[in-house]
Amino acid sequence: MLLLALPSLPGMRDIPLYDEDFVLVTPPGHELAGRTDVPRDLLLDLDVLLLEEGHCLRDQALDLCREAPGGTRAAGLSTLVQLVAGGLGVTLLPATAVAVETGRAGYLATTRFADPAPGRRIGLTHRQGSARTPEYQRLAATLREALRPLPVRIVG
Repeated sequence: MLLLALPSLPGMRDIPLYDEDFVLVTPPGHELAGRTDVPRDLLLDLDVLLLEEGHCLRDQALDLCREAPGGTRAAGLSTLVQLVAGGLGVTLLPATAVAVETGRAGYLATTRFADPAPGRRIGLTHRQGSARTPEYQRLAATLREALRPLPVRIVG
């Protein structure tokens, strides 16, 4: 069983847990800083800093940006946030990572997208036909309850 961004691979059974929005992180003086109504297509005009190839969040961000011109790549979320703090661009973070990642970098601004906000679905996945499917379903139910205080929308 894995916990990951869905959908997973063919031959696997996905159990959705929650949907979460992406938040745009900008330097404090950025023209979009603090807005709550930014249209998704505005990303096409920004220098969006992305994770290195092979990271699922990078793939999700690229899907959203449709090959935005961001030229700088980083190995982790903390590095991306530090690059934003240094004024090298903006980045996307999952809503659940914003408080932790931006708190380490000092003051940064966040920007929310207009509805429907871009985001991702997180869930459990396991091999189809597993004898443990009922146990995985019970675990998913327990996780959904534990996740309710987070800035996510519970699924299922």
